[in-house]
Amino acid sequence: MKISDIMVDKVFALSLDDTAAKALSVMHENNINQLPVIDNDGKYVGMIFAKEFLNLNTTPSSKLKNLVVKTPILSPTDTIEKCTQLIVTTGNRALPVVEKGKLISIVSETDVALTANFGHATVDEVMSGAIVIEENSTLANALAKMRRYNISRLPIIKSNGVLTGIINALEIAKIIATPRERIGKSRGLRALTSETAIRDVKVKDIMRKAISVERGTKLNTLVDSFKRNEEIVVVGDERPIGIVTPRDALEITLPHRNEPSIHIAHVDGEARRTIEEHMARFLKKIHGKLENIQSVIIYADKHKTRKYSVRARLIAARGVIDAKAVGYDPVSACKELISRLDRQIRTEHGQKLEQRQHRKESAKKLIRE
Repeated sequence: MKISDIMVDKVFALSLDDTAAKALSVMHENNINQLPVIDNDGKYVGMIFAKEFLNLNTTPSSKLKNLVVKTPILSPTDTIEKCTQLIVTTGNRALPVVEKGKLISIVSETDVALTANFGHATVDEVMSGAIVIEENSTLANALAKMRRYNISRLPIIKSNGVLTGIINALEIAKIIATPRERIGKSRGLRALTSETAIRDVKVKDIMRKAISVERGTKLNTLVDSFKRNEEIVVVGDERPIGIVTPRDALEITLPHRNEPSIHIAHVDGEARRTIEEHMARFLKKIHGKLENIQSVIIYADKHKTRKYSVRARLIAARGVIDAKAVGYDPVSACKELISRLDRQIRTEHGQKLEQRQHRKESAKKLIRE
């Protein structure tokens, strides 16, 4: 199957001189988290993503030329497999389809996920751990948490931990970048300034309904849900324990190799090579403690605060181990990340050994009886 078989006919695009306010308005109205940017000749320049608007220096009048992000491009004749590889390894939610330098369409992670067959895989194998926030928390707290962990969404819980809704970067950025806009009357909010919104408005006032499934749910049964929702919350006893996005699901469709593959996005040069070396040594160190490691996907992002946030998803036969860390450079952040992964794996390995020992003792007891 080719890109031309799934790319959309209608594509929204803006120019370098358009503003953040205009971009967010288009995104919000069409429920999309990214927009391609073109020059005056219609040639593709780059992409803007909703999460970029959460940066401290972004204002409603900020020009898109200061926010645009360069991305790989696709050709209509490229394969779905190539698109999947690029989406997973770059961390981009969507990629442009370009012909002779000009933008002709766009393909999102959801478009690709709708073509995939996930076999017997379940949400447990691909979900990331859920970072949550209570419904009475303010937008300021939600924004701080998103920036800290470099994430795009937060499940919202009641005081007893039960899932009650979800909020994403686009919804928060929309309020930040439109300081005097009146929020919908159906949500019962007054006209707000951005400072008032961030400081006083509670997340429950702008949250939307979250789609949730239980552990063990087959990924193939979620395809229709991905058409309408950018994430699925995995729950246990009605409490969020994980999140699955179309990109998470696509990770398990990457070709398997004899040795774990390491994919690093958003950082280049010496830092990239150093991170790869540290991760390769770590994978050798944990050999035998975690079965059938297929790949490690690392996203390193630089922030306005001069800090780097690094996220990793270690995909193994029994599921995903994910961790996040922050540092003043990508290498120090990566070392902290590896330390956190190591602690998780040691804990799981220790629990596994205890369970094995318990089964042996139980078997011996039965034999004696």
